[in-house]
Amino acid sequence: MNEILKCPVCDQVLTPHEKTYECSNHHSFDCAKEGYLNLLLNAKKTAGDSKEMMAARRNFLAKGYYEKLSDRINTHLQAVSTDKSPVIDIGCGEGYYLSRFQRQIAPHADQFYGLDISKLGIRMAAKKTPDIHWLVANFAKLPFTDHSVSTVLSMFAEYSVKEINRVLTDKGTVIIVRAANDHLLELKNIIYPEIHEKVKAASIKNFPDFHVERENYHYKTTIKSTEDLLSLLLMTPHYWKIKPDGIDKLKTYTELEITVSIEIDRLTRQSH
Repeated sequence: MNEILKCPVCDQVLTPHEKTYECSNHHSFDCAKEGYLNLLLNAKKTAGDSKEMMAARRNFLAKGYYEKLSDRINTHLQAVSTDKSPVIDIGCGEGYYLSRFQRQIAPHADQFYGLDISKLGIRMAAKKTPDIHWLVANFAKLPFTDHSVSTVLSMFAEYSVKEINRVLTDKGTVIIVRAANDHLLELKNIIYPEIHEKVKAASIKNFPDFHVERENYHYKTTIKSTEDLLSLLLMTPHYWKIKPDGIDKLKTYTELEITVSIEIDRLTRQSH
């Protein structure tokens, strides 16, 4: 394995040993029993999504509602990565998308890294797919050396343009996935009295030296139980915005056809 991880204390390269990673300044980080590595300094115990939200996300995704979306992302990842090229998933949660890509497209890859601020999510990911490198880390200070990562994936997650620029190789690729305006429109029609929210158009000005390809991808799928609908709600920012009567209204539904509508930006760095 290439040594591309860096120490969060002093930025020196981290070298793997049997159960630890250590830098030249002797800062040492132990691997958890589940196999993940915690590189988050001074983390709050409540950082990241709650246990309830992570469980809801895991249970919903296990039902296959987003498999078509995952397959579409896999097509983009496959086009730009190889078994030996480092791929990182920023804000990976419990690891659904990166795990499916590794399992279906690149089973022999040894340079896949999933990171999230949530230790709960990373623990879930490490238990399910132990042969990916799972990291508790912050997107605002990526624990990778300069220009060491070939592909960066951000699935509905926050990211730092500055940090992506720093870690990405020449001709490296960034894949950014975000919700479009009509994403989950049917769900929003139920939980909100009126829909005022509009998704802001994404700006690519932050990546001026990149070639950009944008795809609008959408399909419909039927959520088959009230429990799954509530799990979906817990996965979204809408959970924090709606009033209790919105949840009560959603609980009256036992089935709902929804629109999955996303924008995929594939940005490739141009060599100078």
